Amino acid sequence: MIRFFQMLFIIGVAGSLGVWAMYRQGIAGLRPWWVLLLFCLLPGLFVLGNVGINLLPLPLIRIVAWSSGIWAGFFFYSILALPLFLLIWLVSKICHKPGAAVRAARLFLVFNVAFTAFGFWRATHPVVREMAYKTDKAFQSPYKIVFVSDLHFGGLFGTSYGEKLAEHINAQKPDLVLIGGDIVDRDLPFVKQEGSLKTLAAIKAKDGVYAVFGNHDRMAGTSTEEREILETEGIPFLVDENKDVNGIINVTGLDDFRLGNRYAGFTPEPGKFNILLEHEPMRIRQAAAKGYELYFAGHTHAGQLFPIRLITKKMYDLDYGSEYFQQMLTTVSSGYGLWGIPVRTGPMPEIVVVNVGKDR
Repeated sequence: MIRFFQMLFIIGVAGSLGVWAMYRQGIAGLRPWWVLLLFCLLPGLFVLGNVGINLLPLPLIRIVAWSSGIWAGFFFYSILALPLFLLIWLVSKICHKPGAAVRAARLFLVFNVAFTAFGFWRATHPVVREMAYKTDKAFQSPYKIVFVSDLHFGGLFGTSYGEKLAEHINAQKPDLVLIGGDIVDRDLPFVKQEGSLKTLAAIKAKDGVYAVFGNHDRMAGTSTEEREILETEGIPFLVDENKDVNGIINVTGLDDFRLGNRYAGFTPEPGKFNILLEHEPMRIRQAAAKGYELYFAGHTHAGQLFPIRLITKKMYDLDYGSEYFQQMLTTVSSGYGLWGIPVRTGPMPEIVVVNVGKDR
């Protein structure tokens, strides 16, 4: 992971040179050398906000993580605009019309600032996505399942975030809550220091709260300790196992596909209402073929930043939304939280609610 952020820093600095060269064409105030230094410093702050969060006081790391993360969103769209700007600049040189490049630089700057601000607003305003599922299984009354994934407690998200999440879930009055992994962003010692995981103990559901591991939970080697903390707070993990919830419902929880045992078998319980829960949406068709009624996953963030979803759509049978695969209602969530960049120009963060009722 350190190598990943080293590469990210190198790419960020190199890209910052190009972004600065573009915007300085249109804004005279961006031309001094110290502005270039600032442009090149921000990728370092982004890396610090992700891998050095134990080096700074909590209030400061929050400032670093949020400010550099917003900058990263702006930088992403600036890089996308750079090839088009270079084409305009080249044509303006050939045609001896330097004003075209100046106007293009200003236009890209205004658009990218506005689009990043729009994405920041979307990233901080989660929605509830609700749907219904009819079954002939032995439910005596309507049954409400709440699913959330990709919480990413860490540099960006802490105690107040967890408290609001618990409030939003409890407002749905759920019978069962499922958490689809990536609960901790990567640095469990930092999260423990803040105590933000304890906020999840406030989630109330008649038949309990269950979780599975995601790749971020697994990658730092602290998943065992994370499991102990959350199970102390009343949130058990399901790791390649079935759980009888209430005599009617069976939940199959699978470990992370990449960092767990991807070859683990799974089988629904005959006669039960069977739900499969995993982090990465990798076993959709297998679950449908085995006869599961509901399937939940996260991981993709629905691309998070447009147009990345054009890639995630190609990677998975379903990268976001809800769709039937045979009899199975499959849901892949965009996630309640996000990684690194607090900007969403794809689907908004969400809580998923499935209302299960009798098929009469």
